[in-house]
Parts: sequence; structure tokens; C-alpha cells
Amino acid sequence: MAATNYFYNQKVLITGANGFIGSHVVQKMVNEKADVSIIVRESSDLWRIEELKKDINIHLIDLRDSVSIDNCVKQIKPEYIFHVGAYGVDSRQKDYLTAVNTNIIGTMNMLNSLKGVGCKKFINVGTCMEYGDKKDIIKENSHLEPDSIYGSTKASSSIISHQIAAENEIDIVTLRPFGVFGEKEGSHKFFPYIILSNLDGKDVNLTPCEQYRDYCYIENIIEGFILAAQNETIKNDMFNIGSGAIYKLKHYVDMIYNEMTPNKKPNYGALPYRENEVWRQQPDTTKIKTLLKWEPKISLHDGIKRTIDWYTRNKEKFKGTGR
Repeated sequence: MAATNYFYNQKVLITGANGFIGSHVVQKMVNEKADVSIIVRESSDLWRIEELKKDINIHLIDLRDSVSIDNCVKQIKPEYIFHVGAYGVDSRQKDYLTAVNTNIIGTMNMLNSLKGVGCKKFINVGTCMEYGDKKDIIKENSHLEPDSIYGSTKASSSIISHQIAAENEIDIVTLRPFGVFGEKEGSHKFFPYIILSNLDGKDVNLTPCEQYRDYCYIENIIEGFILAAQNETIKNDMFNIGSGAIYKLKHYVDMIYNEMTPNKKPNYGALPYRENEVWRQQPDTTKIKTLLKWEPKISLHDGIKRTIDWYTRNKEKFKGTGR
């Protein structure tokens, strides 16, 4: 169990704070009464952290702007950094140069600015997409075979950042989440799309949903980030984070439908599979469970119930916004 008040008054810097995962990190750090600063681009929609704005310091900077990042980090002197900012999480974002400049150069800019700052821990949020499609269970040292620009730039970033951190004695941990779901995820994503469509009585058009996925509720994932940040013996290491169990996407759809009982059935096969579809990704989570004593505390069923409840109460936030 992560110790409470560990981050009290500690200077914490979060990138990608307006995103799905990043906004939950912000919420957690505000709850922990940390001294929270965030880096977001000027064009960012801050709806996910709207009610937290009064409790945080907001720096409008692009990760690609090395001078501004350097000035900002040296001014804040963060004790902890949660580097969640990335381009391409949304599969609709496919611009190669933006991906390279944000995910690789942006991460280098963050690490480069830390020389001599005395940061206690740099939590780098990677992705299961670094591994690509795998028939075997995925260990942290599995061969990286990304099949998207997001996956390949994140994999490159992980390798380079661990090398730079080791050279400069920066304490870094990379966590690679597999499927994550929960409150405040974008409406185009798998869980919100199904939930919001059902709430509005709309058709739910899906692929045949025979792909296998590991989905873990967001609060469990954040708990893993916290444990990694707090652990002073783990340095320059990487961890898979996920439930460790995979099911066909149909299984998750059925769980949502059982909870919501809408009138219409899902339209399986209405959509084709993606061209570079990932068919199977099952993480070996032995390492994080052994070294960080992390376990998902909130079950898949309870996570789905909480998520449906949140979207039911907040569906107006998504009306005509493209969120």
C-alpha cells in the first residue's frame, strides 16, 4: 500500500496533465497535498482538471521547446516528475515528425533540464505499444517490435532516456501500462464509446471483437506509479503494469452490457479490423508485483461500475465537443 502524505509539500511536476492518465495523476497529487506544477501546451483543453486549476501551477509550454522546458524545470526544481505527455496515444494522431519531436526530443528536453536539479525520481510513462503484437506472454525484456509510430517513438524514448538517466545519475523508472480504462477517457475510446452510445440509445458498431486485451482500471495504474515513485531502492528500471489477465474484447463489452442492460445489442462485425491490428498482448506482471508489491486492488467489475456511473453523471461534458 502506498504511504499516505508521502508527497506532502513535495514539488511534483506532471507533463500531459490534461490527458486521461495525466489528469488522474494530478488529482492524486492534489489529494496528497503535493506542491503541484503541470506543463501543458497553450492550445490544451483543460476540462479534465478544471476543478483542480486553483490547486496547481500551470505552465503553458510545448515539450518540444527545449529552452522553455529548461527554464521551467530549473525554476521549479521538482523532486518528482511524472512524465505522461505524449503524441499518438490517440490512434488518429499519425504525424511522424510530431511523434518524434514530442515523444523522443520532448523527453530528452525534460531529462536534459534535470542535470544538477536534484530530482528524486523521474517516472516515465511508457506504453505496451512498444512491444507490438506478441503471441507469447510479454516480459519487460521482451523484444520491442512496435507497429505504429506511437509505439516506435515511445520505445526509442525509453531506451534513450534510461541511458541518459544512468549517465547523469537521474533516478528513472519506466512503467508500461497495457489497457487502461476509467473516468475522463476520451469518447472515441473503447469503453467510453460503448457506454456513451448506450446512454444515448445509439447503435454500438464494433469489429468482431476477437482481439485479446488486458484492461486495468485507472486507479490501480496510478497506485503503481505512486509505488514506483516512492521506492528508493528501485533505480533505472522498467515495469509492465496491467492485470496480467487477457480476455477477448467481447468479454469487456458483455460486462458493460450486463451492467447497463440497454435495449439494443452490440453490432459485432459492423466495423473491419484495423490494418495493423494488435491481436494479443498479455503482460507478465511478476516483476511489479514482486519488487513494488503492487496488486490491482479494484476489480474489473467494480472499475466498470465506477466508470459507467461517472459517464452517466457526466455525459453532458461530451455532447458535441469531440472530446
